[in-house]
Amino acid sequence: MTQLTKIRTALRGPEDHRQRLLAMSTVVNTIGMGIFLSAGTIFLIRSAGFSPTEAGIGLTVGSLCGFGAGVVIGDWADRRGSREIVIGSMLLEAVASISLLFVHSLWQLVLVAAVAAVGRAGTGSARGAMIGVLAEEGKGAQLRTYLRAVTNVGLAIGTIGAAVVLAFDTQPAYTAVILTDTITFLIAVAILTRLPHIPPTRPAGQQADSDPAEKEHRWLALRDAPYLALTAASSVASLQYFVLVPALPVWIVLHTDAPRWMAAIVLFCESILVAALQVPATRSIDGPRSAARLLAFSGPLFLVAWILIALAEGPGAWIALALLVVGVVVHALAEVWQAGGTFELSFALARPEAQGQYQGVHGLGYGLAEAVAPIVVISMCVNWGKPGWLVLGLVVMAASFVCVLVERLWARSQGTVQAVPSQA
Repeated sequence: MTQLTKIRTALRGPEDHRQRLLAMSTVVNTIGMGIFLSAGTIFLIRSAGFSPTEAGIGLTVGSLCGFGAGVVIGDWADRRGSREIVIGSMLLEAVASISLLFVHSLWQLVLVAAVAAVGRAGTGSARGAMIGVLAEEGKGAQLRTYLRAVTNVGLAIGTIGAAVVLAFDTQPAYTAVILTDTITFLIAVAILTRLPHIPPTRPAGQQADSDPAEKEHRWLALRDAPYLALTAASSVASLQYFVLVPALPVWIVLHTDAPRWMAAIVLFCESILVAALQVPATRSIDGPRSAARLLAFSGPLFLVAWILIALAEGPGAWIALALLVVGVVVHALAEVWQAGGTFELSFALARPEAQGQYQGVHGLGYGLAEAVAPIVVISMCVNWGKPGWLVLGLVVMAASFVCVLVERLWARSQGTVQAVPSQA
C-alpha cells in the first residue's frame, strides 16, 4: 500500500458504525462550538448588554465554579456507562446555551457559565471513556487522530458562520449564534442516541470484589504520580492553543504593518490547516513511544513558529504578512504533533477501566491552563514584545520534553521496552 493510499484510507474515517456515529456527533457539536467561540463573547457585549469586563468576569468565575466536575462525572461514566453520561452532559450544555438569551445580570451570567462549565467538563471526560471503549484493539491512536481532524473541520465551518454573523452585526444575528449553538448540541445528542448502551468499564462493587486492596483507592487517577506529572506538563504545553486566538490578532493589529484583515482569518486558516494535517502528520503514532517522539518534535517547531511571528514586527506590510503566514503554517504542524501525541499519552498512561476518571483529571490541567492563559499569553506575547514570544516558546518546548521524560519513566515502571517505529 502506497503512502498516498494510506492517507486516503485514514481520511475516509473509521469503518465501525459506532465510531462513525461518534465522529458525526463530534463534527456537528464542534460547528456550534466554532460559532460560539468566535462570536459568543460579542453576543454578550453587543446583544446582552454586558461590558467587556463584565463578560470576562462572568465567564471566568463561572468556569472556575465548574472546576473539578470532570473527574466526578468521568468516574460516573466508568461506573455507569459513558453513553448516557455524555448525552446528559451535552443536554446540560444545551440548557446553558439557550439560557444565555435570558441573561441580563452578572450573577445570572455566572450561574449559566457554571452550568456550561460542568456540562463541558462532563462531556469531555465521559467522551474520553467512550473513545476508550469504542477504539479497536491496536487502532486507538487512529480513531483519536481522526476525531481530532473532524473537530477542526467543525470549528472551521463554525468560524465561517460566525464571520457572517459579525458582518451583519445585528441583534437577530447574535441571537442566531445562541440558537445555532443550542441546536447543534441537540442534533449531536440525537446522533449519540443511536449508539447502543456502552457497558461500564468499572461497575460499582466490582473493584472491591476483584481487588480488595483497591477498595480504599477509588480515585485511581488522583493517586497516579506519572499521570499527574503528564497532566501538569501537558497543561503548560497547552498554552500554545491560546496564542493564535487572543494574542496573535492583537499582535498583528498593534505591533505589525501587516494587513488588518489578517487578524480576522487567523483562526479559520489554523482550523483548516490542522484539519488537513492531523491525519497524515500523525499516522506514525502507534503507541506511547511514537506519540512522545512527536511531542519532542513539536516543542522546537513552536519556538520556530513564534520567532517568525515575532519578527513580523518591524518589516513592511508584505514581509510581515509572509512571516505571519509561514509562522502560522509551522504552528499548525507543531499543533497537530503536540495534540496527537498528548491525546495518545493521555489514554495510554491511564488505567483502561477508569478512562473517564483519568480524562477528567487530564481535563483539570487543561481547564486551569485555559483560565490563566489569557493573562499569561497576552502579557508575554503582546506586552513583552519579541522577548515574550521567545520565552513562551522555550517554556512550551521544555514542557513538551517533560512529557517525553514522563513517558520514558512510565514505560520503565511498566517493565516494557517499546520499539521505535521505523518511519515517521
